[in-house]
Amino acid sequence: MQERKEIERIPIGEAMELLRENGIDVGQEEAELIMEFLYNLTMIVIRECFDVE
Repeated sequence: MQERKEIERIPIGEAMELLRENGIDVGQEEAELIMEFLYNLTMIVIRECFDVE
């Protein structure tokens, strides 16, 4: 049985700075939504590609 691994989440301030450096200027709430979407997408890809339960 495999143990469930968690992906380390980037602090929102750091995420906002990374987005800003790439030309995407967003507020905290928008950055939180973007990061939550990206986290969920990452988990889906990991499950699909690596068959992790």
